[in-house]
Amino acid sequence: MLRSARSGSGAPTLLLLPGLLCTQRLWDRARPLLEAFHDVLTVDLPGVGGDHPDGAADLTAYADRVCEVLDAEGIERCVWVGHSLGGYVLAAALERHADRISHAVLAYSTTEADDASARAGRDKGISAVRERGVAAYARRQMPRTFREDAREADVEAALRQARDWPEDAVVRALEAMRDRPDRTPLLLEHSELPVLLVQGDDDPAIDALDPQERHVTRIVTDTAHMGVLTDPHTFAGIVHGWVADELERSA
Repeated sequence: MLRSARSGSGAPTLLLLPGLLCTQRLWDRARPLLEAFHDVLTVDLPGVGGDHPDGAADLTAYADRVCEVLDAEGIERCVWVGHSLGGYVLAAALERHADRISHAVLAYSTTEADDASARAGRDKGISAVRERGVAAYARRQMPRTFREDAREADVEAALRQARDWPEDAVVRALEAMRDRPDRTPLLLEHSELPVLLVQGDDDPAIDALDPQERHVTRIVTDTAHMGVLTDPHTFAGIVHGWVADELERSA
């Protein structure tokens, strides 16, 4: 079973999924703000924190594992919030587990597939991890997800999380990210599913999506890729406010 933690109270439940090299601790700053209104469940991704996945590196398998945690917690349906790689897992869940998702929040993430350049970058990342280890890869990669003037304490908080990622887990995740299909058509065909895109105006990691469908809301934050960590008050306010508005609209 994937490592998880649950706190707070209030409907609907929020499921929070972290990105590559991050753990549940990514949400430590936003969690107290969200659990004042919601039941909050954070889940680590496969391979992290002593988990030993097997089989092919595939994001639909990651989504299956997340749903096992929901089953164990007795949660049938909830709001899924995925940061970066966690958002890719959310998008993959639409293939087999759309009925488990009441609302979808893609935080600094995308449903699009990697282009040729990005796939080559994943391959370079895999080689770097195998040759120099996770710590060296994280030390090189993680600062790029912050603004140049980011607080050192914020970057170090992210780097500490990378210590929970063994080499094979990082390689498997990079392979799964590299090989994922474009799930934008799948997202858009679920017109009954309210979708929130939270995107940074200075995010070098993600090309912004801007679909015009009525069930998709797009909000841009004054952050880079790690807005969940660097501006948790804004992020938590956006998520809670949007969920509340959507529930009121559907009542």
